[in-house]
Amino acid sequence: MKRLLRLLIRIILILFGFLFIFTLPFVFGSANDTVLVNFRTFWDGLKLNFQSLTQMNDSSYLAFFKELDITNSYQYTMTILGGSLIVIIFLAIVISILIMLTPEKVSNRLKNGINFFEAVPDLLVILLIMFSVITLYKTTGLKFLQLYGVFGNKPYFVPIMTVSFLPLFLLLQFLVKVINEEQNQQYVLYAKAKGIGRLRILLVHIMRNIFPLLILQLRTIVWVLLSNIYLVEFLFNINGFTQQFLKVLFMGGDFASLVACLLMLSIPLLVMEALAWFISKFIKGKEAVSI
Repeated sequence: MKRLLRLLIRIILILFGFLFIFTLPFVFGSANDTVLVNFRTFWDGLKLNFQSLTQMNDSSYLAFFKELDITNSYQYTMTILGGSLIVIIFLAIVISILIMLTPEKVSNRLKNGINFFEAVPDLLVILLIMFSVITLYKTTGLKFLQLYGVFGNKPYFVPIMTVSFLPLFLLLQFLVKVINEEQNQQYVLYAKAKGIGRLRILLVHIMRNIFPLLILQLRTIVWVLLSNIYLVEFLFNINGFTQQFLKVLFMGGDFASLVACLLMLSIPLLVMEALAWFISKFIKGKEAVSI
């Protein structure tokens, strides 16, 4: 009950935060090259926006969403997000295990490489991938990857690989760190003393124990993916959900539509928050997970 009440208060505060931020420009005006502050217009705008929130079930808002192709663009963006998450989790787990199994000299060099790529700016990676695909097409005439979203076509492979690049190294860096810390735990040393192989220890014991921490880290990964998806959809001219949101924002969309778009964009974050909470409750008080 206390948790439900806390969640309700959090939702109310989020909605009031939206109201305040989007109504704040009404405070300021200009006349005769001077800046005017008028709290009456702010209050009127606040009441108007609040009234539009209470009328979100009006069919006109649904028609506005349909006109902008919100549903299809949202499905596309969530497909990119889901595909990227699957690729990142799979590759990060496989590569981290391989790094742990390699000799120490090779392992240290690989870790340095991971630290280097994790620090590369997102925009630089996106531009390099665009340049590479275009250069390959111009020099060889080989067009095996769809890069831009034109004539209603929406690419999948290149956007997923592009938005996954840096989050992959971020998660990989995290996994390598926690696996290194976990290898000093008593149960790992005991398993080694019993003669259990390194691969089995990693797969059966260590990966099982760090899985809850992996879920918790995915909250950060989702944030990074959403920011990368915005850049990719803008640079690749893809008609995804973030581009539809910009249309709502800059083409006279009403306040209720803006809030609805923001809430839709926050759904994956809320899902990860809920999953992380359930996992943390599940492992609470257990000594098996002791990183």
